[in-house]
Parts: sequence; structure tokens; C-alpha cells
Amino acid sequence: MLGFGRPNRLLRSPDEVIEAVAETKVAFAAVDALVSHDGRAGLAIDADGGVLAVRLRGARAIAAPVPWTALRQTVEGIVIEGDRRFGTVTLIGITALDVRRLGQPAVEPADGP
Repeated sequence: MLGFGRPNRLLRSPDEVIEAVAETKVAFAAVDALVSHDGRAGLAIDADGGVLAVRLRGARAIAAPVPWTALRQTVEGIVIEGDRRFGTVTLIGITALDVRRLGQPAVEPADGP
């Protein structure tokens, strides 16, 4: 290995997914994101409700806008079926409920009576 890049790069938080989006050539203003439990992929949403799939290829992040219809729930997690260039990605451990909450404001606990 020549020491270039980060060979074992993983995405560990939604903020790192948003940073990875910024590294790509895709113009996308992410406001929230999900990260796969294995750290190899993520899903970002913009203020208009558009979604962008992100995956790691070595040390590089690649991203592709996908329609909502490209997402489906499986036993392993959410499968995103991208175009031929991007491929298919599984967000391991992510459920449809997690995706539904994407971009929603945090709910504050209600004070008691």
C-alpha cells in the first residue's frame, strides 16, 4: 500500500455522511442523514425531500441521487437500487421507520401535568 487515502474508512455518524456528500461532485445540500450499521453506506435527504445514496469505494465516497421508489425494506435493512454505475447498496440495520424519520425535527419530551 502506498499510504494514500484512508483504506479502512468508515462512516460513523450522520454528520460524516453529510461530510462525505460534500466530498463528491454531486450538488446536494443534505440536511439529515442515516448511516448503515456497517459504516460503508448512508442515505442523505435535502430540504426539498430529495434523497441521495452514499457509499464508500475504498477511501472515496461516491453518491447518486435516487428516487424514493428505489428504496425497499428487507430483513437485513434498506436496499437502495441505484443506476448501473452506482449499483445496489444495503443500509444494514436500518428500518423503514428510520427512513421515515429522516429529516424530521427532534421531538422534545413533554412536561408532566
